[in-house]
Parts: sequence; C-alpha cells; structure tokens
Amino acid sequence: MPYGVLIAVALSSPAGLKSSERIVAALTRQALAWNRGDLNAALESYCPDSSIVWVNRSGLSRGFQTFAKSMRDEFGDKPAQMGVLNYEVLESRELGRSTLVVVRWSITRESKRIMGGVSTQVWAKCQGATRVVFEHAS
Repeated sequence: MPYGVLIAVALSSPAGLKSSERIVAALTRQALAWNRGDLNAALESYCPDSSIVWVNRSGLSRGFQTFAKSMRDEFGDKPAQMGVLNYEVLESRELGRSTLVVVRWSITRESKRIMGGVSTQVWAKCQGATRVVFEHAS
C-alpha cells in the first residue's frame, strides 16, 4: 500500500475495512503518535486492561498498567528520547475472532537504529476497538 494511502487509511479507519487493514491503520496511527512524542496516544493500540500480555527479553508481564509503566520508564514521553518508530507488516492471519500480525519494527534516534526486531502480536476486540491483547517482541 503506498505511504500516502496508508496515512489516509490510518486517519479515517472506516469500520468497513478488513481486520488486517484496520490493524495496519492502527499501527500507522501508533507510529505517528510515537514519532511526535505522544506516548499516551501510541499506547492506545494496546488493550487497556489486566488481560494484556507482553513478552520480551526480560520475561513476561501482564496488565496494561505494568506494560505502560515500563514504556514510560524506558522512553520518557519526550520525542528526543522516544526516537522514530517504523513498522513493516510481514504477515497477517485471521484466527477466528482475533488476528495474528507479525511486524518488523525499529526505533532510530539521530538516524541510528537503537533497537528493533520482530514482534508477534495478537489483535482482538477490547473495549470497543481492535487492539493488541498479546505481544512478543524480540
């Protein structure tokens, strides 16, 4: 999907889109929020309740508050500290009421990659929106 079309989809995100298109739109909104230093808006892609599971090199954590605190502790809420987030969707599969999405991601600061890898996400309905309910980032 061309970048300009992706931005238009992200900003409009009509309900008639397929689940995978809504997820790409949500990822784009998340990256735009992150890149302007708005961590709270970037976190809107995640299910804001205790059922969310986050797995990374440190282990497994449960609950949105724990996840959000770790993000705030690591990245502050300052654009210079957060850097620039980019995503590339590698795979997307419908799994009944949820969607499995595999993305390649990176965060750069001053044109240098500071972190990145591959993330496997499960997206499902949560509080009226399709959001990440499980993520393993490596």
